[in-house]
Amino acid sequence: MIAPLVSENFRNFGAMKIVHVIFQMLTGGAETMLVDIANEQTSRGHEVEILIVNRGEDANVVGALLPAVRVVRFNRKQGAAPLLLMARLNLYMLRSRPDIVHLHLHKLTGLLRVMRSRTLFTVHDLNVPMTYAARSNMAAISDAVADDVRSRVAGAKISVVTNGINTEAVRPRPAGGLHSPARIVQVSRLVSDKKGQDILIEAVAILRGRGYEVEATFIGGGRDLKKLRRLAEAKGVADAVRFTGNMPRGEIYAQLADYDLMCHPARFEGFGLTVAEGMAAGLPLVVPQGGGPWEVADCGRLCETFDNGDALSCADAIARVLDNYDKALNLAVSAREHVEAKYSVKRMVTDYEAIYRRLLGARN
Repeated sequence: MIAPLVSENFRNFGAMKIVHVIFQMLTGGAETMLVDIANEQTSRGHEVEILIVNRGEDANVVGALLPAVRVVRFNRKQGAAPLLLMARLNLYMLRSRPDIVHLHLHKLTGLLRVMRSRTLFTVHDLNVPMTYAARSNMAAISDAVADDVRSRVAGAKISVVTNGINTEAVRPRPAGGLHSPARIVQVSRLVSDKKGQDILIEAVAILRGRGYEVEATFIGGGRDLKKLRRLAEAKGVADAVRFTGNMPRGEIYAQLADYDLMCHPARFEGFGLTVAEGMAAGLPLVVPQGGGPWEVADCGRLCETFDNGDALSCADAIARVLDNYDKALNLAVSAREHVEAKYSVKRMVTDYEAIYRRLLGARN
């Protein structure tokens, strides 16, 4: 006898079987969020799997999963045989019979052809291609992402589920004034055409030219490390710019409190998870006007802002923080309270559960 496609447990609003599908589990916002989602869902009694399609994973990321989260690896070489992948993915779902399939990359929406009414695709960034995903059930990680999708897809079936963090795991900044030199931090992949590390390096050079004693630390790895080091040398600030490489999230949460402010100069960003983490650490914040990080900071109320892509404007915003640091610290207290109230992992998972129920209710 064939098992029912929707479990009786979930019909009674109990546990359900959820399969998350992602191409790789490397260091990044989507992967970090998936770890938190899967762990919290597991702690609520759901049966949770993460299917990693391609080869390549960060041991620190995967190692943060609870033992009860089942990890399935297809070990596919990136770019290999998409039709074979399509067949394998669909066959796996037919055999596994999950209650919900939760996708975390737009290309997957074109590959999965079964159980589409019980499939949710999370849009993790701005400017995500909608070629395959336009007719999917979608969740956006911020209002900015949802607005971006709606501007390109008429009648998009999209809800907003903002990302969340475990604020209690982030060490808060102790009371006290600025270090000398003042310590600026950005936590992000080194992909400067998106994340804007070059803007911050140029801003450091501008500030030092004005007599400000500042240094910037970039936590994260990525393709642009050599390019950014060359830029720091060309701007004469190599001695004031530090690259740490990737770090486990627990270490980042412990070390954020050692800095004086966070600057996240991304040219475009769907949410800005590390911005919420910096706010949770009690760091004054500098971000561009508009976009995900600005939205996380209560539409600019809880931060200093600057013109997107403008290093001079970025330097001016950092200078305003440094010149009025007591005021910035008071604002940072409100920012931490805002993150605790609005951006928790538990709230995020509850919101996803509500969407799952809606999808299954429509299916039945």
